[in-house]
Amino acid sequence: MSFHLKGFNSVKDTTLNNEIQDNMVEFFDWALLKKGNYFNVTLGETAPNGYDYSKLRLSSDERFTAGTCWEGVRNNWVWQSGVNYSPAPLVGTNNTKPGISGVYVDDTFYPTTTTGDYAHHVDYFNGRVLFDSPIPTGSKVQVEHSYKWINIVYANSVPWLREVQYRSYDINGEFFQAAKGDWDMPPEARLQLPAIAIEIVPRRTITGYQLGGGSYVDTDVLFHCLAEDEMTRNKLVDIVSLQNDKTFYAFNSNSIAASGDFPLDYKGSPVSGAMNFEQLVLKHYGPDIRLKNSSVQGMDVINSNFCAGIVKLTAEVIKTNV
Repeated sequence: MSFHLKGFNSVKDTTLNNEIQDNMVEFFDWALLKKGNYFNVTLGETAPNGYDYSKLRLSSDERFTAGTCWEGVRNNWVWQSGVNYSPAPLVGTNNTKPGISGVYVDDTFYPTTTTGDYAHHVDYFNGRVLFDSPIPTGSKVQVEHSYKWINIVYANSVPWLREVQYRSYDINGEFFQAAKGDWDMPPEARLQLPAIAIEIVPRRTITGYQLGGGSYVDTDVLFHCLAEDEMTRNKLVDIVSLQNDKTFYAFNSNSIAASGDFPLDYKGSPVSGAMNFEQLVLKHYGPDIRLKNSSVQGMDVINSNFCAGIVKLTAEVIKTNV
C-alpha cells in the first residue's frame, strides 16, 4: 500500500503527453533540416517578377514602435548550426550569437553584435528583425538568411482563428505596402504552408515491460499534413508515414527547465551557446521514443489551394516508474 501517485514527481513537471509532443516537434524540425528543409536567401536575390527576397517590409503591427519591426516574406528562419547538408544554411559562426550574422540597412552591414542606433535582435520563429530604437521608416532593410520550407508546429497552437496564408512565396507589391494584403497580419496569426501540425490524441494503452516493474506506454499521435497542392501534401504524408518502426533519442524537458538550457530566449533569439536538438538530447537525455503502427487516416482536397492528409503513428515509451 502506498499514499503516493506514480509516473511523475511533481505537478509542476512536464508529464508524458507534453514530453512526447515537444520531442516530436523538435525531432522532426531538426531531422528535416538535416534533409535540406530550407531555402537560402542571399543578398539582393530576386523573384522572377523582380522583387527582392532579402528585403524586409516595415511592419504595421501596432505593438511595435514604427521603424523598429521589419518582416521577411517567409517566417521560421533557421538559427541552428551543425546542419550537414549542402549548401549549408546561412548562419554565422559566432557561437555567442548563433544564427544570421547581421542586417543591411541602406547597403551598410550591421552585425548582430552592433550597439547603439542599429542594435537589433532577430525573432526567428516569426521571421523578423527588431531594432532597439526606431530607424527611418523609409530605410532599405535586407537580411541574408535561410527559412524552413516545411513548418513543424503544435496542432494546439494552430487555432481555427489562425489564418492559413496561401502563396506565401509569391512576393509582390502588396508585401511592401503597410496595412494591405495577407502579410499585414502579424506572423503569429498566420500559418504558412506547407506544414505538419502534430497532435496528441486521447488514446493510450499501457502494458507490462518486465518483471519487477515498468510499463510500455503507447500514445497515439496525429500528423496533420497541410499543403497548397496534392503533390506536396503527398510528400508530407510519405515523409511521416515512412517513419514506422523508427526509434529516436529524446530530451528530458524537466532537466532542460531545471538547468535553464533553453536554446531561445523570450524574444525568439538564440542564447549564447544555444544547443540544437542533438546537443540537447546528449546533455539532457530522456526516454527513447519508438514510432509504430503507421497508418494514413485520410487525404482530402479541401479547396483548390488547400490539401490535407492525416497520418497516425503510435509513440511507444518505456516508463520505469509506472
